[in-house]
Amino acid sequence: MSPNLEGHRVSPVAIVLAMLFALVGCSSSTPSSSKSSSPRPSPSPSDLAQALSRYAMSSCALLDDQELAAYGITQPPREIDLSEGPALSCYWLVSTGIQLGWIPYPREEARKSKANEPGAEVVEVAGYSTMQTADKKSCYQNIGISSDDSYNSFSILVVRHESDAPKDLCGIATSFGKLVISKLRQYDGTA
Repeated sequence: MSPNLEGHRVSPVAIVLAMLFALVGCSSSTPSSSKSSSPRPSPSPSDLAQALSRYAMSSCALLDDQELAAYGITQPPREIDLSEGPALSCYWLVSTGIQLGWIPYPREEARKSKANEPGAEVVEVAGYSTMQTADKKSCYQNIGISSDDSYNSFSILVVRHESDAPKDLCGIATSFGKLVISKLRQYDGTA
């Protein structure tokens, strides 16, 4: 049975006001007691440039003993001059049968050569644009931390030395690249 609505006319103004109150009620910005976690802003490409320059001549000092152990690094590192300008690269032999390298300010010709290799692709590491090349024995990533095409980048190189070494070399490179960025953020105070 339907309700008897005779004699009960609803004013159009009342309908509009009711809708307006409903909309205002739904969109009011009363603070809630729960904390919302807003997403962390994307890192600025130049955030880490100063920290990178501070590690350029002491690249092997980047990792502490605990971080070295987490990657299976038990032997002393080697410093090699593969960088542009005043910088040294650092290479570690890892107990899993790989060699892990960190190259601050890689030489321009090396970056360009790698970028032109078949299969080169752009990926993202910790929010930064990264050029990556890989084959069965190695993975190379160049992580740009500058908004221009300057020397503000670093490279990660992972090379298999033993047949039973891990096969996901780019996964290792990405993980290590994230660690390097985290260390640079700590040094730069943006962590």
